[in-house]
Amino acid sequence: MLGLIYAALTLGAATMVYPFAVMISASMSSAYDYNRHDVATRALFSESDRFVRSVATIFPVFPREVYDDAPEEWTTWQTVAADASGVKEFASRQLAPYREPAAFAAGIARADAYLARLHADTNRATSCRVDPRDIPAFVQGKYKTLDALNAAWPVPHKSFFDVSFTAEARESPNAPDDAKRETWNEMKRMYLARAISRGDHIARTIPRNISPEDAAELRNALAVQFLDHGWRDFFRDAFSNYALVGQYLFLRGRAFANTLILVFLSLLASLTVNPLAAYALSRFHLRSTEKIILFLLATTAFPAAVTAIPGFLLIRDLGLLNTFAALVLPGVASGMSIFILKGFFDALPRELYEAAAIDGAGEWTVFTRITLPMTTPILAVNALNSFIHAYSSWEWAFLVCQKESHWTLAVWMYQMSQTFAHQPWCVMAAFVLVSIPTAVVFLACQKVILRGIVLPSMK
Repeated sequence: MLGLIYAALTLGAATMVYPFAVMISASMSSAYDYNRHDVATRALFSESDRFVRSVATIFPVFPREVYDDAPEEWTTWQTVAADASGVKEFASRQLAPYREPAAFAAGIARADAYLARLHADTNRATSCRVDPRDIPAFVQGKYKTLDALNAAWPVPHKSFFDVSFTAEARESPNAPDDAKRETWNEMKRMYLARAISRGDHIARTIPRNISPEDAAELRNALAVQFLDHGWRDFFRDAFSNYALVGQYLFLRGRAFANTLILVFLSLLASLTVNPLAAYALSRFHLRSTEKIILFLLATTAFPAAVTAIPGFLLIRDLGLLNTFAALVLPGVASGMSIFILKGFFDALPRELYEAAAIDGAGEWTVFTRITLPMTTPILAVNALNSFIHAYSSWEWAFLVCQKESHWTLAVWMYQMSQTFAHQPWCVMAAFVLVSIPTAVVFLACQKVILRGIVLPSMK
């Protein structure tokens, strides 16, 4: 029986750990390997997979014009990633000529010379495979404010994260210049300069029309770049997802500060109002105690979607829209928490209160020095539930606070999932980061719960 219990607990733990492991792996993935949904990123232990992924960081689609000997069915990076044996054979064929030190040194010299020629070429002769994760920081660094950006560009943008150079990448070299195209050209020059400063042998700027000679040079550059800086480039690309999340979530106005204030006020209210209400119902025998408890439990019978509209109307009529009060007040009291705490208070020995009364302790002293210390596990559960609700709830926060200055991390997380739906690996990185505080608080509360329940029962 014990073996079955432990097996069931192990299976339950696996059902929790497995999705989180997939999420971490996806947060370090790219357009090449995201759809695999691996428990561990395959590029961490497969050189061939890591090489093909390095090629995918430069080319948004498989570069048939560069690798004309690749399998015909390789039309997208998803089909390439699904062909594990083909990837291994392809990488081996591309890297084998540079395994010898002399051949490797010659390949580096050749790649550096080609990169220098690209750097000296005109902007119109080259095309840039821009990494979308680099665009917001680059444009913001150039224009500083969103107002300056909208004043310079013909089409206004609501955020630096909405900027895209898709049209510029596809336009003819003879397209007329404007402020946006000049920014595009500056970004191309930035990629070349950054590649040279890092000691790279290839940049995201490549010839606009790839000739057979250019294809040979690019194959050489991609191979020697991987053999020289493969691990560095892999980790830089993987953690670029987290860098973008940091820019979007933690540098957006007061999102982080708003979340801290909301969590603090919610915890303070939950650990004050609920114990006081439960203590009063348990300690003082009111005639309507059962009716009050029934009323409190009735509030938990309706889903949040049902109470959202009347709650919004009440907050509006009180004039509390776009305030922290609108976020905190609806969750101050919890009917279920009061019910559980009352039951725990009822189970405490009455002799404790009688002894305290004989010693001259007041009601407040009895509550704070005797009752609360004995209910630490239950308070830890209430604190955990209150934290999760305040930290992760975005629907109510988005409903009652329309101003972006009052948005919390949860609301911005929802906005990011919409903005970067085409880059789900970045969204997964955001999920990993925002789940860390919840895991830390859960572990802290778990220790309190076990220390308050398991250890006394063992004694």
